[in-house]
Amino acid sequence: MRLLLLNLTRKPLRTLLTIFGVGVALLLFCFLETVLNAFNAGVNMADASRLFVQHKESIIFELPMAYRQLIAQTEGVTGVATACWFGALSQEPGSDGKKREEFFAQFATDIEDYLRLYPEVQVPPDQLAELLSDQMGCLLGAKIAQRLGKRVGDRLVLRSTIWTQRDGSSIWEFNVRAIYTTDSPTFDQTMMLFPFKRFDEARQFGQGSVGLYMLSIDDPGRSGEISSVIDARFANSPYETRTMTEKAFNLQFVGMLGNFQLLLRSIGTAVVLTMIGTAVVLTMLLVSANTMMMSARERTREMGILKAIGFTDGHVFLLLIGEALVLSLLGALAGVGLAWLLANVLHFNPKPDFFPVFYLPQESILAAVGVAAVTGLVSGIVPAVTAMRLKATEALRSV
Repeated sequence: MRLLLLNLTRKPLRTLLTIFGVGVALLLFCFLETVLNAFNAGVNMADASRLFVQHKESIIFELPMAYRQLIAQTEGVTGVATACWFGALSQEPGSDGKKREEFFAQFATDIEDYLRLYPEVQVPPDQLAELLSDQMGCLLGAKIAQRLGKRVGDRLVLRSTIWTQRDGSSIWEFNVRAIYTTDSPTFDQTMMLFPFKRFDEARQFGQGSVGLYMLSIDDPGRSGEISSVIDARFANSPYETRTMTEKAFNLQFVGMLGNFQLLLRSIGTAVVLTMIGTAVVLTMLLVSANTMMMSARERTREMGILKAIGFTDGHVFLLLIGEALVLSLLGALAGVGLAWLLANVLHFNPKPDFFPVFYLPQESILAAVGVAAVTGLVSGIVPAVTAMRLKATEALRSV
């Protein structure tokens, strides 16, 4: 081990540049994985025990509120909550005196029923009591509250792009009565929830209808059966339904972007394969392999001396492979560590209004470390095999 460390510090600048190249490549790899994870956040947080009921044709069409009781009576259904997309922009004064509009998700819903469906949502009991007693109240996620600079007791003004009030105004005002948090890294903390009753009474059109129903079931294994029963109940009615799992429902929104994952992975692969003139993976391999080849070539006589004093071919082989592994893993420590620090500790988000959830999952961290380890092994194979086959007498005669 001491010999390995001494060899790595023989040319400190070259070693540092190699670690830097590998680190940059893996930082880019982790960033791309974080973006992909952000697009899949809704899918990843889906619970198999939750179903969604929407209009058969499209989510943009609404369903009668009378369906709620019939859905609740279905065998296996343990809870139902209504929800309606609000589609509004915040109307906050900016530093220049002009209105600053922020987009984020807002839903009119039955808040108590919603919280029963989503136990991962944590709301302080005193704030929840205030929220339930105020029809003008709303519940904000911790991240959107921070982004808007709102605290409990503040006023929030929104301009809906869909719903107008009975007086024709598209401006809606709310009191921030509660802020929710969650321990789940995949749950969206940029949403706003407010009472459906207030919304239904105040809107100019669409009274008595809802955008979708969310329900919990007692046995996730019966999700297909329960979905079929619900849809059969409303078949051939003016408002036919389509019931699906929460995962399938969330996948709809990913699908609306087209096959963005495939596109992003293709672009990501292209970027990765052209990073620093070629590719992240290829560059890592070339940089590490070049360093190892140069290091081995410079130490040909030393390899002969090592073999002459008793080091076996296997010892020399492992020494060079170990050097390549250490270089790659130090690069992984730098690149992956920086990505983890930015995304998971400092919560850096390049586009918070587009990526409600932005963090680096553990699977991607392990994948990046695995790529680094494989790169180290591959880059060290050629010089290690060459050194292993080298005869001591020939090495000692080299200049």
